[in-house]
Amino acid sequence: MKKSQVLAVAGATLLASGVLAACSNTSSNNAKLAKDYQYVYQTDPETLDYIVSNIDSTSFVTTNAVDGLLANDKYGNLVPSIAESWTVSKDGLTYTYKLREDAKWYDSEGEEYADVTAHDFVAGIKYAADHKSEMLYIIQNSIKGLNDYVEGKTSDFSNVGIKAVDDHTLQITLNQAEPFWNSKLTLGITFPINEKFVESKGDKFAQASDTSSLLYNGPYILKSFTSKSSIEMSKNENYWDKDNVHIT
Repeated sequence: MKKSQVLAVAGATLLASGVLAACSNTSSNNAKLAKDYQYVYQTDPETLDYIVSNIDSTSFVTTNAVDGLLANDKYGNLVPSIAESWTVSKDGLTYTYKLREDAKWYDSEGEEYADVTAHDFVAGIKYAADHKSEMLYIIQNSIKGLNDYVEGKTSDFSNVGIKAVDDHTLQITLNQAEPFWNSKLTLGITFPINEKFVESKGDKFAQASDTSSLLYNGPYILKSFTSKSSIEMSKNENYWDKDNVHIT
């Protein structure tokens, strides 16, 4: 077994998964957990590319750093995240999501970079298709026209059934009704990216060794990563839901 590795300050997603169950329930431990949280991990993330990678060591970090349209509460129920509300057409094929207007992208220093918009979710799906995401199979036959784009039958992504109606309205059209569709929106492949930022980074986007290679719209910002030693995250003080993030 490799040398023990510690993740300092894990986020709400980790708490919801129940990893704290193994911790002692003493008052001193509870007082410490109110401030920070440590967890021993076994494998370094090879990448922070949450859209392409399906590896646990990646999602372990990025689920605390990036929000998607929906999230799971501690009971596993779907709850709003970047999407404040949504409607479904009568035939079950078209989902329309209204995005919150206070969600922002931040850089690794916590400085505001841009608004999170519907265009970022469109860009995320296009990025997944263009970079052959390991999770493509989850949505490839679900979203209208996506399979044709992935297989090269069309090179025009505008034919794919995901549209930014405006900055804060996203519309997704499916091939067939999927009552479980919304559950896929908690997976990294459906998360947003800021296209301008990705283009500026080129092949250095989402490198695990560089905290500045990623933008953050979630509860935590990756502050440092030392291979085979430690990963440290700190609370995003400007996060839209910061009042409900209790571990700093």
